[in-house]
Amino acid sequence: MSTAMPSVRAAAPAQRVTLRRPSNRVVQSSRCVSRHPSRRQAVVVFAQAADKLNAGQTKSQLTANAPGDTPENVLRVSRGTSFEGLKSAYGLALEAAEALDGDDDEKVARVTKVEWAFDCLIAESRVFFTKSVEAAPNDANAVFRLGNFYQTLGKLKEAETEYRKASVLDNTHVDAMNNLALCLTQMNKIDEAEAYFLRCVEIDNKCVDAMFNWATLKLEHRQDLDGCRVLIDQIVMIDPTLKEHKLVKALRGEDEETEEKTPFLKDVKGFRDV
Repeated sequence: MSTAMPSVRAAAPAQRVTLRRPSNRVVQSSRCVSRHPSRRQAVVVFAQAADKLNAGQTKSQLTANAPGDTPENVLRVSRGTSFEGLKSAYGLALEAAEALDGDDDEKVARVTKVEWAFDCLIAESRVFFTKSVEAAPNDANAVFRLGNFYQTLGKLKEAETEYRKASVLDNTHVDAMNNLALCLTQMNKIDEAEAYFLRCVEIDNKCVDAMFNWATLKLEHRQDLDGCRVLIDQIVMIDPTLKEHKLVKALRGEDEETEEKTPFLKDVKGFRDV
């Protein structure tokens, strides 16, 4: 039985990290999914359900050598599960593996099993992107797409490696450098991330994607409100419609939800009129 999921490849296209993507907004975070109450509730349900196999058996699917062991059973997905659904199931399974009772060795074994299942299910997609790079090792776009694939999976170290390669192959590849900076930000390599955002803007002084991500870094990691404001001003000059963006509205005090999640904004005077 093949464990690869044909639908995964089509669901993981190469993509730019763009200004309007919700995952990049200041109200979002790279922290674990358990910050979201609805997801925490789902994890509890998942952990409670983890002791039932599809065949009705009671031994946990997350234990080693459980009856009916397949990647689909471990993650509780079907072969037709979408790529996003697969990622969600992977995250839930990891949290359930850590939440279930047992000593440290048992937890490590469960997590290892979940990672094995996920790797099996994305194998076809990984082969697709790696073969593209093998066929054209000096093609910066092919290398970028492999990095984008890893970043989409949350495999930041692998993504970082590929984005660095793409940036060396083409030192004007703004998309690779912007995404590399995002990975570095998530890995708390803030100084280097800023250097890559700066490089993006030097190459393309209208690259609002990089400007926005850089502004978000300054806001969340530096609490550099003046630096953030300079970048926001540039973004609005390039595209006035972005005055309605959540970050801009938060800086004006018009977005209470974002401001609540960024409390130090409340303590800054004279920073509302962007």
